[in-house]
Amino acid sequence: MARSKALLFIFEGYCEFEISVAIAMLRTTHDLHTVAMTDKPCRSESGLNTLPDLTIQQGVLDDYDVLVIPGGDLAPIAEAEELFEWVAQFAERGKVIGAICSGAYVLAKANVLKNRPYTVTLAEEQRNFLGCFTEENFKYEPVVIHNHIITAQGHAFVEFGIKLNEMVRDVKPEQSDFYRGIRNAMMEKNIAQS
Repeated sequence: MARSKALLFIFEGYCEFEISVAIAMLRTTHDLHTVAMTDKPCRSESGLNTLPDLTIQQGVLDDYDVLVIPGGDLAPIAEAEELFEWVAQFAERGKVIGAICSGAYVLAKANVLKNRPYTVTLAEEQRNFLGCFTEENFKYEPVVIHNHIITAQGHAFVEFGIKLNEMVRDVKPEQSDFYRGIRNAMMEKNIAQS
């Protein structure tokens, strides 16, 4: 049986720690591909160079079940109309989209957040300045899920990763506990056998 596929959108200045739990968990059930505006390497917020597997022009939306959008420096994608149209098409298909921190800006520009609750790590002044957020739908909560869309505050990256995975697969309590730093069931089993 073919594995499901997930896309991680990357861009110059993307924040890699925000998506670390999401992609670590997704890799157990999904083939993960990076997608970018161009085929050039993208340097993350902390300096990690990442090569995209494909560009948004090459990304066949029907082949993927999940799209993950990290936060980071919005300047390189602030006016990326082609990206916003591409994300809108992904959302129209009812596929799961997760955006964390300022990554929710991409959803707002794609009109995906227009009639749904969301969160974003941008102050009200910033949201108003950007002009694409519906203020009455903003919720200051760690994670907000509405149908197939999940948004999260940047500091809630662990819960974001867990909740995103729960939207697409069964997540065992020991997996959630591991990523939350509560316990390591495998280590406990090994210690008990010693």
